[in-house]
Amino acid sequence: MEASMKKIGIVALFSFSVMATDYSTEIESRQDNFQHLDATVDLLDDAFDKETLDWDRIMPLAQSAHLTVEEQKTLFPEGSADNSRARTKIWTQKSEFEGKFDTLSQQFILISEAAVDQDEVAARAALDKAYAQCRSCHMNYRSLW
Repeated sequence: MEASMKKIGIVALFSFSVMATDYSTEIESRQDNFQHLDATVDLLDDAFDKETLDWDRIMPLAQSAHLTVEEQKTLFPEGSADNSRARTKIWTQKSEFEGKFDTLSQQFILISEAAVDQDEVAARAALDKAYAQCRSCHMNYRSLW
């Protein structure tokens, strides 16, 4: 009887450890992606500060930012709030949160399209909207500690 109880205890303990999913890879990836996105947006900002815009520089930066945002949307699985700076309302307001990523992604696409047309006004407007979206997301979904 005692051996059976030990087996049940071990099976139960193993079951709980399997259920407690480790999201450290996703958390690390999304932190790395946010750092990459921040650096890419800084490079875009620098490119827009030049007297003459280098569209061949702007386009790949905008495309890289777009792809990073698209990947980022996949890195917030349910239950991955622990040990991260993400607020839990990401998961309670998941569609709104993902909508902000969609809007941000769209702005980088618009910058790429404006680069093809060499439309400085449209590109700057899209960059401004991207900045606004970043601020909005940080205010709503990122813990400061």
